[in-house]
Amino acid sequence: MFNKMEFENEKFNNIDAYEENLSDRTFVDCEFINCDFSEVNFSLSTFEDCVFKGCNLTLTNFKESRLRGVLFHECKLMGINFSYCDTFIVEMNFEKNIISNCNFSSLNLKKTSFKECEISSSDFVDSNLEECNFSNAIFSKSIFSNTTLKKANFTEAKGYDIDPTNNNIKKAKFSLPEAMGLLKHLDIVIK
Repeated sequence: MFNKMEFENEKFNNIDAYEENLSDRTFVDCEFINCDFSEVNFSLSTFEDCVFKGCNLTLTNFKESRLRGVLFHECKLMGINFSYCDTFIVEMNFEKNIISNCNFSSLNLKKTSFKECEISSSDFVDSNLEECNFSNAIFSKSIFSNTTLKKANFTEAKGYDIDPTNNNIKKAKFSLPEAMGLLKHLDIVIK
């Protein structure tokens, strides 16, 4: 199925590529629907204006890959180190995904959407998440440290643990009652 090196305007449905080596490929305007890319090696590959829908991306390797204009929708993303991607331009959006044990550290993800995602045990250390959309996201054990969250949208998000003294949250949007969790880091007493 992936025997050539460049793909453009192609749709891939129900592909099982478990553990395949698909490194150094180029995908432009491609759509991947209900594919199993678990433990696939996509290192040094380019994805431009591509959509992944309902795909399993467990332990997928994107090392030194270019991800530009990529949408992950209703996918399972587990154990992916996105900080190993080509960081010159990283443009990804996430909608209604399960994101677990992923690393987004030190990335510039300004204006990225994580809308309605379940995000657990993932790292956003030293990242630029300015104007990101985390609305309706559900967090568990994810780390925000030295992260820029200016103008980020956390409305209706739940379970986040953000220390306002260790992250830049200027003009970020939060909803009650979850926003009360921001105060636990301030060593104050509320009656």
